[in-house]
Amino acid sequence: MKVLGIVAEYNPFHNGHLYHLKKAVEATGATHSVAVMSGSFVQRGEPSVVNKWARAEMAVRAGIDLVLELPVVYACRSAEGFATGALSILDGIGAVDFVCFGSESGDLEKLRTVSRILSSEPSEYKDLLRHYLAMGHNFPTARAAALEKYMDLPGHDLRRLLKSPNNILAIEYLKALDRLQSGIVPFTLRRFAAGYHSQSLGRTIASATAVRSELTSKNKVTKRVSRVLPGTSSLVLHKELASGRGPVSFGLFSLPVTAQIRKLGSEGIRHYPEVTEGLENRIWNAACTITELDDMLETIKTKRYTRTRLGRILTYILLDIKKELLDRLERENYPCYARVLALNKKGAEVLKRAGAVARIPIITRTARHGFREGSSLFDMLQKEALATDLYVLGYVNRKYAFAGQDYVTSPFFLKD
Repeated sequence: MKVLGIVAEYNPFHNGHLYHLKKAVEATGATHSVAVMSGSFVQRGEPSVVNKWARAEMAVRAGIDLVLELPVVYACRSAEGFATGALSILDGIGAVDFVCFGSESGDLEKLRTVSRILSSEPSEYKDLLRHYLAMGHNFPTARAAALEKYMDLPGHDLRRLLKSPNNILAIEYLKALDRLQSGIVPFTLRRFAAGYHSQSLGRTIASATAVRSELTSKNKVTKRVSRVLPGTSSLVLHKELASGRGPVSFGLFSLPVTAQIRKLGSEGIRHYPEVTEGLENRIWNAACTITELDDMLETIKTKRYTRTRLGRILTYILLDIKKELLDRLERENYPCYARVLALNKKGAEVLKRAGAVARIPIITRTARHGFREGSSLFDMLQKEALATDLYVLGYVNRKYAFAGQDYVTSPFFLKD
């Protein structure tokens, strides 16, 4: 058995994801595959277009053997926290041999060189980073400029490398593997066709951003969407939308988020991750006069505070994920668990292999998790349940908006 690991959001699973899976299997010679997937809320700081069980079902129907959930306390983090949580799960189950991720670069050695500098943080690099931050650059821009100056490599456009979202994630995956001293072997595949943020629906390949935009605006699986999705994904999406369980968008949470901000006040907002240097005042002032989240984000954002970062902050506020919890997880070396969302027969074989060697708990029935109340694992799982309880409030069909679904929904199992 050779097990491939993939980190994904599958929001939703489209032809580009299928291409990545097939090429990753070819590159690694894997016989089995495991995906760690974000749940109700994703790394961009917004809810997923349909629920996590539906997205996991799409993945398994398209060929992934086992889907594990990335806890929301990692799924909604910046690239470093997102990657650390995901790789902690793949490494922790002890059954994964390879991890394969997409990148705009496709150059593993170049990405590895950058990751090692960022991991070791030489004093000269740190001084340069502080210098560019003091000039008013946001962190990604300052980091790219500092690396370019530190490495002093003519012809290497590090700023372009570090402006590409999948390159950034790839570097963080490599950093996480080093930090974990993991034996998992990394591979990268160069992304092609539609860009990460592209709004264009191509002939057969499109970004998840474009697919979500079409689903949200049309409220159905159109022919334009169908041609960029595996047929199984189209069927699952049609089922979810016909049932009134999607599409879910951040705008549907405008009033709950605004209410929470107004209740907290600027002082309370300071206790949430990524809120620095008076940003709490910008958020508070905007929420005092604006109630639509899209308008609020446009008002708050600056050159330094990107829309994605602000979206994550508003999600932290909605889910009440405070700095204290994330700091505690970091002090405890990022504890984790592996919660099963979907699988097939080969996925069950991976679970059997993991059962003998896993260093983290594996959850197949959430109601029987067995975590001690007050422990970090318990608190993480409670946040997951809360995330789902709030997420389902975005459903058009209120019949499906009941609380406690994390404790009564079984993993999807594909028998064929």
